Parts: sequence; structure tokens; C-alpha cells
Amino acid sequence: MNTETKAVASRFYEIITAHDTSRLDEVCSPQMRGHAGAGADLRAFTASIDGFIAAFPDLAIQVRHLVQEDDLVSTWVTYEGTHKGEYAGFPPSGRHVRFAAWDLMRIEDGRIVELREYCDLFALMQQIGALPMATPV
Repeated sequence: MNTETKAVASRFYEIITAHDTSRLDEVCSPQMRGHAGAGADLRAFTASIDGFIAAFPDLAIQVRHLVQEDDLVSTWVTYEGTHKGEYAGFPPSGRHVRFAAWDLMRIEDGRIVELREYCDLFALMQQIGALPMATPV
């Protein structure tokens, strides 16, 4: 694989940060399979991201690490945004959140064909007030 594979991963995050999920088909295969937080397929993933953008309308992603080996790209990213819409049944808190995520993408012929996504949802839910904050013992 070449640096074009890394470019596909970078473009994926640019599209999401631009809040233009209608363009995910530029980098994702229509047959994309999702695992963990990515949903089962491209349609489910797109719906999930659209819901997230509705809850955090200023959502931005910063790519911290992007590593490629063969057809796999692993990324460590930081999501940031303000909780201005309902999320997971919790009303808007107005709080600014920041949490990490790890993605593993398999890329073939310039398209993401498989996506595994793990977000630190515990940190997110704490920051919007949905979970109690840990207190020192």
C-alpha cells in the first residue's frame, strides 16, 4: 500500500468534521462493514454520525496518530464539541466535551471496506452530566 491509503483515512475525518456525511461515499465502499461503534454498515454509520452532529453541532475531530500497515490504517483521534442537542436520551447540557477514539480501517481500492470504532463514551457521558464524576478516595 502507498500513502494514498493514509489520504483516504484523512479525508474520512475531513468529511465528518465538515458535517457533510452525504460525501462519505467518496471514501467508504457501499458494502462497508462496521464493527463496535461503527454500526453494521455504511448506512448505520452515517445515521450514527448524523445523530452525533445533531447533538454536537460544532463537532470537530483532530487526528493525533495515523499509522498504516498494508491495507490497515489505525487512528487515534480527539473529538470536541458542545452538547447542544439530545444525545443518548440526555437533554442538551451546553457543556463542551473532549474525548478520545480509536479507529481501525481496512482500505481496498481507495475505499474503506471495514471500520472498527471505539470511543471513550464513559468520558463523554461524564462530561455531559449523564454519569457521576469519579471522586478521589
